[in-house]
Amino acid sequence: MPASRILAAAAIVAGLAIPAAADGAQRGAPGHRVPAHTGASPTKAATPVKAAVAVARRYWGAVPCSGRVKLIARSRLIPGVHRTTDAWVTFDSSLGANDLDAPPATYTNCTLSLARWRWPTTASMTEDWNLVCATVIHEMGHLLGHAHDPRRGNIMVPVFTDYSSVPSMCLKARPGRAR
Repeated sequence: MPASRILAAAAIVAGLAIPAAADGAQRGAPGHRVPAHTGASPTKAATPVKAAVAVARRYWGAVPCSGRVKLIARSRLIPGVHRTTDAWVTFDSSLGANDLDAPPATYTNCTLSLARWRWPTTASMTEDWNLVCATVIHEMGHLLGHAHDPRRGNIMVPVFTDYSSVPSMCLKARPGRAR
C-alpha cells in the first residue's frame, strides 16, 4: 500500500473542527483504547466516543470489520499524517495494509484513531460533540468501504468546513442531553 493511500485516508478529516479523549482522558492515559462493540444507546453511553460509535452503527446500519474495531482516543499522529488531521483509520486487507480498493469484507486489524491534539479531555469531546460524532461516522464509513464524496453536506466529504455534514442523529444523541 503506497504511503499516499494512508495519507489520503488520514486526510479524511484534516482541517476539521472535530472515532478525542474518551475514558483515557479521565484517567490521563494517552492512547487509551475504547471498545467499538458497545451496544449502549448513544445517550446512555459512558463517554462521547462510545456514544459516537453507537450513532455510527445506527447511521450506517452496519458494523465494519466484523465488529472488531479498536478505537484509540488521544492518539499521537502517525508518521506521514498532516499535523491538523483529527482522525484516521488503519487496517489490513486482501490487497495489503490500508488499501481502500480492497473489498471492505476483507478488512481486519481495524483501528480508528482520534487525534490527541484535537480533544485532550472528555469535556472537550462533549463540548465539540457534533463534530466528534460526525468524525466517527465518517471514519466508520471508510471501514465500510465508502470513499470521499465532495458534495457539501455529505458525511463523506473529505474536509468538514462547516456543520452542514453533521447528521441530525448526532444532534439528537448528544451525551447527557435531557430527554
